[in-house]
Amino acid sequence: MERSRFELDPEGDTILVLRHPKTEQLVWEPKDERGKQERRNHLLRQMLFGSRVISDEESDHFDDGNTHEPSPEPIAPAIESSVPHDSEEAHDDNGELEEIHFRLSSRHLALASPVFRAMLNGSWKESAPALDRSNNGSAKTRAPLQLGFDSQVRFELTAEDWDDEVFLILMNIVHGRNALVPLSSDLTTLVKMSVLVDYYQCQEVTQVVVGLWIDKLSDQLPKSYNPECVMWMFVSWVFSRGEIFEEMTKVAIRTSVGGLGTIHLPFPPMLLTFMEQKRDQFVDKITKILGDLFKDLCKGRCGCHSRRCSFMLLGALMAGINQTGLYQEYSAEQVTNKVLSLVDGAYRCTLRQLLEPAIQPLWRALGGLKLEEYKGAQKRKFADVS
Repeated sequence: MERSRFELDPEGDTILVLRHPKTEQLVWEPKDERGKQERRNHLLRQMLFGSRVISDEESDHFDDGNTHEPSPEPIAPAIESSVPHDSEEAHDDNGELEEIHFRLSSRHLALASPVFRAMLNGSWKESAPALDRSNNGSAKTRAPLQLGFDSQVRFELTAEDWDDEVFLILMNIVHGRNALVPLSSDLTTLVKMSVLVDYYQCQEVTQVVVGLWIDKLSDQLPKSYNPECVMWMFVSWVFSRGEIFEEMTKVAIRTSVGGLGTIHLPFPPMLLTFMEQKRDQFVDKITKILGDLFKDLCKGRCGCHSRRCSFMLLGALMAGINQTGLYQEYSAEQVTNKVLSLVDGAYRCTLRQLLEPAIQPLWRALGGLKLEEYKGAQKRKFADVS
């Protein structure tokens, strides 16, 4: 296999060897927790309403002993495919190592990234002064001329598994080769660039170019929870775009069903935890509002205080809850719409009149996460590397 070489600085003193370059698409992995969520909602309703309101079909669903909760899954997306790691060296059919060589400037790398600066100082395993590393992690001498470069090379760095096209764009940005940097991109490229920027902590040097990419794509933000929503959450987190981050987390909190899916992006675990908690707390509050209304109607404490009206509304509430299947797994938005659309007939009072004053303020207050509240708490591994 002919090895690719890129000379971003013809007189550069650093060789970076990118091993196992990858260009595959990001993979969406939904998180299925329907059984767990349905059982949770069932127990909440049983606690608030009692067994009288639980339908026969619903009781059979949970009492036949066939309900199995899924094994617990980590809340944070896995990041193995996004971060370089030590692995067995992959070879092509001819037994040669698949790798791409970049000739770079250590000065540019150190100024752009505290991670590269630490590598060049020799404190990272990815760096070695003109050395090659064998499979077991030991080092053996290799002259720069063996790589096809002159003796000016002082450092050799290694990286693994990055998308080589996106990595080349990043290196062009770092080395000021602006004519070779695209002024727009698709969302997948933007996300891959965000992973690189997050890993190497080089937001400052990339913010102008990537800012153009974000501005051109941000008029197409998703309106429901899907892979694109997760991608935008990560991009806005890495590049501190507070408005986009708040909007995308609001979409996730309002429209996600069950566990939040992953795309193998290095999210801080706390973010997904807080979003799931905020959504679940909202659904719990709606369930409590229904339970309180149920008790008030039983005792004639709401509406026009007519016993006939209260009993009619009580029957409509019980039937509506069972017909809509509110014990099942729904998003916060679906729960709100289903509750406010409960059918009650032509009474002087309606269920919507009784429920809307309590539910609408909760819905309006169900917003996204504030970036500054969580970004400030996130510890940076390379706050100040001299």
